Amino acid sequence: MIALPRKQDHQSLIKGLIDHFVSSGFQIQYANYEGFDKPFVITRHAPDVIAVNPKNQLGCIGKVKLCSELVEQATKEQFTDFSKILMKSGKSQGSKLPFFIGVPQECYSKIKQTYHDFDISWRENIQVLGF
Repeated sequence: MIALPRKQDHQSLIKGLIDHFVSSGFQIQYANYEGFDKPFVITRHAPDVIAVNPKNQLGCIGKVKLCSELVEQATKEQFTDFSKILMKSGKSQGSKLPFFIGVPQECYSKIKQTYHDFDISWRENIQVLGF
């Protein structure tokens, strides 16, 4: 039997993001995934995952995108808004909130080009994860 590549969908990408946060010691506060409360809107859109590091209370947000969604206006708005959110409290107050972008492995290398195409500044708080 030949193993076919698993087609990525939003749920599998969100699960990958959740697993990444949990393995990094973060606690999931909200997620667009079964068993979690839905994330709230931040600026214009809701992220897919909101997590916090219990050691330093540093929050982070995550958004997943399929390769086909990287050209959409909603993606531009989300990437613009989520990559420049500042911490409002705690030791890291005033610093940019870590923003994780989860994508299928085949478009992992396209994220910086997507930011360039959208004329959005790349920031050091952005981390891309390929699943």
